[in-house]
Formats: sequence, C-alpha cells, structure tokens
Amino acid sequence: MRPYFIVNPVAGGGKALEKFDELKKFFDSKGVGYAYALTEKAGGSAALAEEAYASGERYIVAVGGDGTVSEIASALGNKDDVITGICPFGTGNDFAGTLGLSSDPEKAAETLLNGTPVPVDLGRVGDRFFINVLGLGFDVDVVINTERYKTKYRGMIPYLLGIMRSMFHLSGVGLKLTADGETRELKALIVAIANGPRFGGGMVVAPDADPSDGYFDVCVIKKIDFFRFLTLLPLFVKGKHVGKKPVMYFKAKEVELSCESTPLELDGELGEYAPAKVVIKHSALKIMR
Repeated sequence: MRPYFIVNPVAGGGKALEKFDELKKFFDSKGVGYAYALTEKAGGSAALAEEAYASGERYIVAVGGDGTVSEIASALGNKDDVITGICPFGTGNDFAGTLGLSSDPEKAAETLLNGTPVPVDLGRVGDRFFINVLGLGFDVDVVINTERYKTKYRGMIPYLLGIMRSMFHLSGVGLKLTADGETRELKALIVAIANGPRFGGGMVVAPDADPSDGYFDVCVIKKIDFFRFLTLLPLFVKGKHVGKKPVMYFKAKEVELSCESTPLELDGELGEYAPAKVVIKHSALKIMR
C-alpha cells in the first residue's frame, strides 16, 4: 500500500512542512510511491482523511502534531481496513512519543516503510473520537488562554504563557463523576480521562496509561488553593502526583461527567461540552509502529 500523507503545513510553527520535504526526498530516493494533501484550515485534517478513505486510500498518515493525529483518528476510528501512520512533526507530539515514534524525517520514513501496524484504543464522546486525553477544568483554561498568544509567539511559548495565566485564575468544577457504575461527587480542578500517559508537551498526567489495554486511566485533582497547586505542579509534570492527597487515580472503561455545561478539550482542541459520557473503544485504530 502506498502511504497517503495528510500534512498540516502550520504545525510546529511551519517546521512540519520542512520536515515533510525531507521525508519526500527519502521516499523518492527509495523509489517508493506516495500521495499527499495539505490542510487549508484548522480542523481540515478530518475531512481530508474521510475523502482519502472514500477514494480508496487505506494507508493514511498524519503529518503534524497531536491535533492533526487526533483529527485523523477521529475520522478513521473503527474502520478495520485502514492503517494509520504518524509523522510527529508538530509542536506537541505526546501520543507519538508514547508509541516511541521519531520526529526525525528519515527515521519516521523507515517506520512507515518497515514498521508493524499495532492496535490502539480510542476514546469516544458523542460523535467524536480522541486518541490521547480528554480534559475538563484547568487544562481547558490553558487551551483557551494559549490561543490568546498564538498570534504573537510560536513554539511552546504560547502554551507556557497559557499555563501561567490559567494558574492565577484557578476555579474548580462541581460535578458528579460516574466511572463504571460508581459515582463520586466532588469539586475538581482537573479531570483527565487518559488513553495515553502524557499531554501538554510532556506532562505525565497518567503514568500508568497504556493505549492498548482497553481502559482509560482517570486522574482527578480536587479543588485546592493556588499555593498547594503550585507545589503539586512539578510532581504532575513528572508523573509523581499519583497517591498524593488531592489526587484520585483509577482505571475505567466508561466515565460519565454530570455537571453544568462545561467545555472539554480533546487532544488539546476544544469542541465538546459536558455533561457527557466517555467510552473506550478497544483496538479501534491500527497505527504503524
């Protein structure tokens, strides 16, 4: 099967397109055929993936960061006859890092040519799939605040500024959280329903998460004050927060979030709202690794 690349040209501050040019040269030197399309707008990867599948492509490769991967996964989830590849050329490549995929163009090309397709799980909320982490609370605020700085800065700077702005406006979300039939009432600062262990450019929110085990790892940080959160954040970044008093951590196949209308982030992108039911779809996608 020839690979069909869906390229987000603005991913990685434009570096994704530069790296893709290097990858093409490698493929050309090997005499390997391929085709590609460039996204023209935010969210365009999903539509391109659907069009490619409808036209008969069965090896579809995401070229970009976590957002591009998530969009393509959402379009191709539960299609048994398609293989997905990842060229992690974006700013944040958390899920690709979990799979051990390289951001070096030549190594990425070698994986696409000689790797093995492995099944991974997807999360689903409403009609949308996600591949890495669904979040509610603080990380949603970070996504919103990060957007404020993207017109001025590139790379990780907007994200770091978004974290700083969000930290000074901490607010908890009151909700009922039902996981596999067990209900908890709480006020949460963060709820992360994780398929993979890392998000936000390397923060280890769910250190025990395995994207192929058929379970979510759910991490909840209860509402705490600014100073306690400040001491917890370095542990959160390194995955050392599990077992600390304000943290709940458990596995589940289905999670229901009951609260007032509250935005959610799926793999770093906004677009769904709680209340919501989140379910795991085991082995819903095959990724070349």
